Amino acid sequence: MPSLTLSGDTPRLRIEPLTEAHADELFRSFQHPELYRFIPERPHRSLESMRAEYREFAGGTPADSGEIWLNWAMRLKADGTVIGTLQATRFADGSQWLGYKLAPSHWGQGLASEAVAWLIRMLENWLPYGPLLAAVDSRHPASQQVLRKNGFVKLRDEAAELHGEASTDWIYIYRSIHSTL
Repeated sequence: MPSLTLSGDTPRLRIEPLTEAHADELFRSFQHPELYRFIPERPHRSLESMRAEYREFAGGTPADSGEIWLNWAMRLKADGTVIGTLQATRFADGSQWLGYKLAPSHWGQGLASEAVAWLIRMLENWLPYGPLLAAVDSRHPASQQVLRKNGFVKLRDEAAELHGEASTDWIYIYRSIHSTL
């Protein structure tokens, strides 16, 4: 399996490995209820629970799982503010999934698209080993646009449940912005 870059830069972001300390910087902005409207997570009830989760992520994949977990924090170069997280997971079946979470105060600025573009470049050596996928709630046009802008196309619908209600996830697959399908 090819090696991966653990950190990097985009024009406006510094992407760095996620650590427990990032919870201190993200906790307040990740409490906004709108952030959880289209994702199955809920806000952490305490800073300590968020620290524990980030500590687990930073500790790496569970032994013998056949998985690879990669987690980063997104930091603005302009002022050093940590504004979100970025994830890539390679499962034992070869499928590779990406995800991101961005503080609502930074929505609509193209930062998620910039971070996803960095992640795709970082994962390019992995792409021959399995598909790169992402799941988005069918009611979330902003995240759908981030994926389409970065070369993803809708693959299928999947029934889902979100906060106790039936919903539909749209599963996207990376085809490259240069692909003609």
